[in-house]
Amino acid sequence: GVDAHLTGLHTLRIKETDRIAALKDVGSRFRESVIETTQDTITLTCVPLVQYDDPVVIDTFDDHRMAMAFAPLASKTSLIIKDAGVVSKSYPQFWDDLKQVNVNITEI
Repeated sequence: GVDAHLTGLHTLRIKETDRIAALKDVGSRFRESVIETTQDTITLTCVPLVQYDDPVVIDTFDDHRMAMAFAPLASKTSLIIKDAGVVSKSYPQFWDDLKQVNVNITEI
């Protein structure tokens, strides 16, 4: 329920994936025109979460942080996390910990 303008993010473009572009791509699957980006910023405009009949597919882009960033949305809507095992790079027990708080995520 809060707008956000995040700056100083230029290094996010040179990680496992271009995380700014990936956040815009995947994030737009949940909300209509919510994310605007520049070379080093992300602006998130608070709009209602779109509810779908089918799960929203989350591409991880082979990036552990992408999987972990979107996983908590499973408490609000149905998700499918592609390549969910990518979290083993930094947090092998991540999915087990989410299950402890009753978050269910499907891996394909």
